[in-house]
Amino acid sequence: DHPDIRVHLLSTERRVHPVEDGIDVALRVGEVEHEALIARHLLDYRHVLVASPEFLATHGRPNTPQDLSRFPCATWSLGTNTNATWRFAGTSVTPNTVLSTNDTMHLLHSVLAGEVITELPPFIVKDAIERGLLVPLLQERPLPSVPLNLLYPAHRHPSAVVRTYIEYCRRKIPWLVEACTADRRAT
Repeated sequence: DHPDIRVHLLSTERRVHPVEDGIDVALRVGEVEHEALIARHLLDYRHVLVASPEFLATHGRPNTPQDLSRFPCATWSLGTNTNATWRFAGTSVTPNTVLSTNDTMHLLHSVLAGEVITELPPFIVKDAIERGLLVPLLQERPLPSVPLNLLYPAHRHPSAVVRTYIEYCRRKIPWLVEACTADRRAT
């Protein structure tokens, strides 16, 4: 849309601070916890609990969230705290965490390899679900919604490039995530 704009994308699982890290605008999953930042809410989405067909053939299928304590699971964790809790509508469970990582792509590779059950964003698992490589689990018990925000420093007036990027994200990202969610509901 904007051929004269050049973007440098820094992708990290660690929580960055736009001012301290010299970032013009950040796309943040989760709650915003800093008063020196302006947050522009883009959308809320829900992670999807998934397993591979091979995993389900070997281990069986969980019928309730409580069943997850009996299946090998992989969880996202920042740091060394591996005591994950998965919150479902009406209940919280401690999964049987055999793998904990701060790398979303490692979670995806592990679930595709048939090693674990895990939860991932819908836009990451969409294609694998459509191709039959992953199966959504416990869809009647949705995981909580997660906010997605754009952040930029409150004390700076955003440049034309930053304003253009913010507007681009506000137009494109909700549409992409909604398309993933709508496609999943249709299956």
